[in-house]
Amino acid sequence: MDGLFYGSILYLVASGLTLIFGVANILNLAHGAFYMLGAYVAAILIKLMIGTPYTVIAFPLAAVIVGLTGIAIERGFIKWIYEKDYTYQLLLTFGLSLVLSDAVRITFGTEPMYVTKLYAHAGAIDVLGNPYPVYNLIVIGLAFLIGCLLWLMMSKTRVGKVIRACALDREMSEGIGINTSRVFALAFFIGTALAGISGALVVPQSAAMLGIDADALIQSFIVIVIGGVGSMKGALIGSLIIGLIRAFGIALFPEIELAIAYLVMAIVLLVRPQGLFGREYRAA
Repeated sequence: MDGLFYGSILYLVASGLTLIFGVANILNLAHGAFYMLGAYVAAILIKLMIGTPYTVIAFPLAAVIVGLTGIAIERGFIKWIYEKDYTYQLLLTFGLSLVLSDAVRITFGTEPMYVTKLYAHAGAIDVLGNPYPVYNLIVIGLAFLIGCLLWLMMSKTRVGKVIRACALDREMSEGIGINTSRVFALAFFIGTALAGISGALVVPQSAAMLGIDADALIQSFIVIVIGGVGSMKGALIGSLIIGLIRAFGIALFPEIELAIAYLVMAIVLLVRPQGLFGREYRAA
């Protein structure tokens, strides 16, 4: 159950990172900072709304605020480097991650923010003779629901078809009249909002604190490398793999828990360099 909980949080972060890369072809090193921003915004909102029927609104509201921040950064900075080499992308997004981290530190301070009262209020239920937090089950259910909605949007709606068209061929999409600039902005909104909601959902279980952005970014990169860069299915399977590995590693091999994830990633790269569901690229 803990593996599913970790995997659910990782899936939301990694799917946002995958969407941005798949559509806009931007390897966003600032993605972890959006996760951290979502955690802090949610912590503030929960503290303001705790004890009222509106507490649940804190989570989608935090996602929207982070998503709008993502659009502002995409429109202000990232849109100028779409045609540039990956080196420019990495330097810019890494710089933006540092700026966002410092902005969070200046705005919210250096002390961790705890909202564990909400976690405790959810209570626990009996699972195979052991008490298990209800909140963790809620997060697993919400991640499943968000994943289903994301799949429906991408495969069954006109917006999803437009997004997939831009991901497959930007020039052809522009040729048939699609405003690719708006599509990229939408991809950044959805991708960063997914990072924001994942950060918001993890706050009641742990805390909002400085440094959680780096761990989220590293874990999500491991996920998309295992699953395949640009593959939403790969993000799901990779998240479940890493989530379960982390849970069993903490329980059975706490000394090498982090190393196990890297070992699995290395094995996947040796056997299938493009990832489990990634496309294979060959030189012409």
